[in-house]
Amino acid sequence: MHTELREDLETGIEEIDNQHRDLLRKIDDLLQASKELRGQEEIARLLWFLKRYVRKHFRDEEKLQRERGYPGYPQHKMQHDWFYREVQRLEGRYAAEGASIMMVVQSIRMMSDWLKNHFMKMDKALAAYLRRDTASSGPL
Repeated sequence: MHTELREDLETGIEEIDNQHRDLLRKIDDLLQASKELRGQEEIARLLWFLKRYVRKHFRDEEKLQRERGYPGYPQHKMQHDWFYREVQRLEGRYAAEGASIMMVVQSIRMMSDWLKNHFMKMDKALAAYLRRDTASSGPL
């Protein structure tokens, strides 16, 4: 899985790009922990991070999209809302059952799907829009 922020995914907004890098690092942490058979230990840290991350990052990114008139905002927001619900669902499962190998696998699958379906498509389209918008209107 690709866990570094590629140039074509950069928005040009330092705070948003840094938040994306933080998420990629956490995914890498979980993958590395899983390879070392420490995935169950890493789940609590991942859930703690995700709960904070989705609130702040999604709020910041959605605000930017509204301010810049991004036409893909409604679909982007729907995916953010879905991911937030998935994080809550995982957190509830963790609270009820504790860490398990299945939870590690499910978390890796969720994060992989998020990277493939949101990050590599939706965020890439947003980054391209922001770069075009910035080029036509001048620096931020």
